Amino acid sequence: EQKLEVEVKNREVEQAKAAVEEKASQLELTSKYKSEFLSNMSHELRTPLNSLLILAEHLAANTKSHLDPKDVEFAKLIHVSGNDLLTLINEILDLSKIESGTVLVDNVAVPFAAVQEQIENTFRHIANDRKLDFEITLASDLPSVIVTDEMRLLQVMKNLLSNAFKFTEKGKVSVRVNRALSGWSVENASLNEADEVFVLT
Repeated sequence: EQKLEVEVKNREVEQAKAAVEEKASQLELTSKYKSEFLSNMSHELRTPLNSLLILAEHLAANTKSHLDPKDVEFAKLIHVSGNDLLTLINEILDLSKIESGTVLVDNVAVPFAAVQEQIENTFRHIANDRKLDFEITLASDLPSVIVTDEMRLLQVMKNLLSNAFKFTEKGKVSVRVNRALSGWSVENASLNEADEVFVLT
């Protein structure tokens, strides 16, 4: 009887082990299919988007002077928004890179003025359409550049501002960039070791 009980337990252990291995295999296959889908869709989306960007650029150039200044402004906005969408598509590709551990942060010197201009170009028309005031203020003591991953910095700012405009019915949406001397977790090694830290509010 004791021998039979041991055999039953061994059989249950083997069955449980086989179930775990099968589940792991299914998860691995699902992850593979997801990564392939994201990669294929990202590449498929780039083709029509690149055509849109080229056409918008031609319209913005207005070489035959057929468009009035407002139309040219709209064409430029289409081009900027298209580039934003292209960046988002690249981020979708990065999801598959994250899973494989191949994402690298691309730190470069980014002018604060350039960040301000891009955010202004992206959201000014939204502010006008919703009849909201919109202001971006850079503190006077900021350096001319910040060393960061420009794409991810802009992505974070645009996500925050998209939410701000979404939930603001009247009044003003503002962004202020200042130096930060404290206020983050003492356990945050990256910020503790940084030469300078900046805060967006």
